[in-house]
Amino acid sequence: MDVEDHAGGQRAAAQTGRLLDLLEAAGAQGTFFVEDAVVAADPALVRAIAARGHEVASHGHRHCPIAEETPVVFRAGMATARDRLADVTGQAPMGYRAPYFSLTPQASWASDILAGLGFSYSSSVLPAWNPLAGWPGAPRRPFLWASGLLELPVPVARVGPLRLPFLGGMYLRWLPPWRLRWMAGRWAAEEAEGALWSYCHPYDLDQEEALVHRRDAGAFGSLMLWLNRGPTLPRLQGLLEGRRSVTFAERLPALRRGAATWLPAGALQPAPAE
Repeated sequence: MDVEDHAGGQRAAAQTGRLLDLLEAAGAQGTFFVEDAVVAADPALVRAIAARGHEVASHGHRHCPIAEETPVVFRAGMATARDRLADVTGQAPMGYRAPYFSLTPQASWASDILAGLGFSYSSSVLPAWNPLAGWPGAPRRPFLWASGLLELPVPVARVGPLRLPFLGGMYLRWLPPWRLRWMAGRWAAEEAEGALWSYCHPYDLDQEEALVHRRDAGAFGSLMLWLNRGPTLPRLQGLLEGRRSVTFAERLPALRRGAATWLPAGALQPAPAE
């Protein structure tokens, strides 16, 4: 889960609790990427996630695309977010997920900064075209950046000319179950050595929230993010049935062994050290 609170208040905490209960009932563990603002506002929630056996990782120091920041600002913000998470949970986070999966060619310098700050892995590349962020042509299997940082790309499957991140967010809510199963089969046939995972946000579960006009989504996008939230928990439950769900941290050694280094052409050069 990407734990962010776009509306303020306690709604994100309540919905995170619902997912924690679902995972406990299924005997499953997961990785929760928590935005720094949530860590600062509700450290008790973060401790509760860790206390129930889940991995706590970073969802950034502010919820904006990486490329909207300078390397200097990003480095300072991520150092603060890392230290706050370490203070709250008692251990430094291993993982990072960029808001909007925004580790793009324009923000490729971030991988060196994350490695320098001690992060072991990132889950921030969407290896397909997307209106918000994406990196068409990026590897669809786990890979290593030149810095040694392990990248776990978003699972995507082909539908016609598009590759869609079918197991998360709005796609998980809107695609019918038969289509999700079909796309999972397509993914397995093409990416046998990949890492299959799902993701959601607190608002994906929140059926009682009033419509919020989000500046990052526009009027139509805000409506689509608000409608059809009811199926999210049942579909997550269905994905867990008959499968073993563990944290990214637990899978890291095996994923790293099978990962090759990727040197993207045309990406921005690493940020200079400060």
